[in-house]
Amino acid sequence: MKLIKKTNIKFKLGVLFFILCASIAVLGYKSINISEQNKETLKVVHSKSQTVLSLQDRIITPLYRLREISQSLVMAPNGQIRVDIEKNLNILITKLDKEFETFSSSNIQLVQMWKNYKNLIEDTKKYLKEEFEEGAYVNVTTSSRMQFHLLVNTLLEMQSKSLNNATLAYNEAVLKSKEIKIEIIASLVIILLFAIVVGWFITSNIINSIYIVQKGLSDFFNYLNHRKKKVEEIKLNTKDEFYQMTTMINQNVANIQRNIEQNEALIKNATKVLQNIKGGNLGTRLSEHTNNKALNELKSMINNMIDNLEIKIQEEISKRLEQEQLLIQQSKLASMGEMIGNIAHQWRQPLAQISAIHMNMKVTYDFNKFTKEYLDTKIKEANKLTSYMSQTISDFQNFFKPQGEKEEFSIQKACQEAYFIVESSLKYHGIEVSFDIKEDINVFGYKNEYSQVILNILSNAKDILLERQIENPKINIEIKNGENYAIVKIHDNAGGIKENIIDKIFDPYFTTRYKTQGTGIGLYMSKNIIERNMNGYINVKNVDNGALFTIKVAKN
Repeated sequence: MKLIKKTNIKFKLGVLFFILCASIAVLGYKSINISEQNKETLKVVHSKSQTVLSLQDRIITPLYRLREISQSLVMAPNGQIRVDIEKNLNILITKLDKEFETFSSSNIQLVQMWKNYKNLIEDTKKYLKEEFEEGAYVNVTTSSRMQFHLLVNTLLEMQSKSLNNATLAYNEAVLKSKEIKIEIIASLVIILLFAIVVGWFITSNIINSIYIVQKGLSDFFNYLNHRKKKVEEIKLNTKDEFYQMTTMINQNVANIQRNIEQNEALIKNATKVLQNIKGGNLGTRLSEHTNNKALNELKSMINNMIDNLEIKIQEEISKRLEQEQLLIQQSKLASMGEMIGNIAHQWRQPLAQISAIHMNMKVTYDFNKFTKEYLDTKIKEANKLTSYMSQTISDFQNFFKPQGEKEEFSIQKACQEAYFIVESSLKYHGIEVSFDIKEDINVFGYKNEYSQVILNILSNAKDILLERQIENPKINIEIKNGENYAIVKIHDNAGGIKENIIDKIFDPYFTTRYKTQGTGIGLYMSKNIIERNMNGYINVKNVDNGALFTIKVAKN
């Protein structure tokens, strides 16, 4: 055991590896030996089996064929048929003569039996030549038959002996196999016991060293997690690689412990400084020092950050205000584009009517029916149309006029004014808009901004209905009185918003259209207007076959 403690792990593992190689070598040798012995046994069994099969194929089966042909010879109806049968009979006899010659030295009695049977066949052929068919028949059924059975029985006895020899050879091989199996099992048991004893001593020594190192590291980690105040030194009785490793660990743990204490002092100092910053006091700085390069850099960074914090805060506030102004300006530009498009739809029909009045006046003049009364009538019609167009511009100007102070306004009227702006465009594209007014409510806030929110949602609904080419496009606006809020619900049948983007549609610059078709700030500004300026809520969800926007504004 002491020798094992003094040797290194590489040598210990080498011993285990040698035992493994020796075990494999013994098993390989025994396996090869068994394979060779089985090969010889199989050769013997195969040889005996071949003797049995050869006797059957070469002699016994042809003998039965010969017996059958000799009987056919006696029973043939005419001489021509007997000639053909006799030819086959002679061929078979010649073949059997060659086979029985192989037994001329080993089994003279068997050869003599064959000669006797062959002579009896010759007697049968002789009787038939002398046309003594009764003698031929008696010979075949008596003497020849008895001699045939005597010959076949002798051959079957020989076949049985060969088969018994094969069985004996097989049984002998089985016994040898059992003996070798016992020998292999005994060898394996001896090697296994030896390996277990040696392996137990080696592994227990290694495991004990690992356990001691593991416990030391666990104590160190507990110290890092503030569960222990001090780390004990790791001690080992061995002189192997674990001993060298524990020496290095102890040195590093001591260094880390010193660094941690310095780091903790710096962190406490930093915490105190940050608390001062939180209280508005920017006069304190970090003063502690540590060996940690990153913490020293952090210390310098925090001190520099404190020096420039006020300037940075002012710069960030200025940038935020600039971004907000940019968003507002982009929203105004987008609204202006929408406004110009809607004015075009509002003016399209009056312009066409004015053009028709001019054409009518020219035709009347050409037919010499132009009178003062006719001229006055047409001028009144044209003035009425231009007055409508002028009123349209005034309505648009009032809608988009900046509103400085809050006022009390009707939810229904604000929604209808927003609808008026896009009414012609919606009708032009065949989009049906319906109002479901449960109860009108007056609220206090920014009327024009509220109408702008309704307009943004209607414009988005129009765009998606056209983009998806919805048949029978519809938008429903429902106004009702809630317990604490005035509620407006806008529902379209455009198929709804994709689930993967529904949570992003109120984000700034988020749009599903091309850059030239939208800025992605309409819904973002709408959310700011409702939730920041009017203490309300706006949300969207998919219902039935479309999207449902809900706008809630606190009542007076």
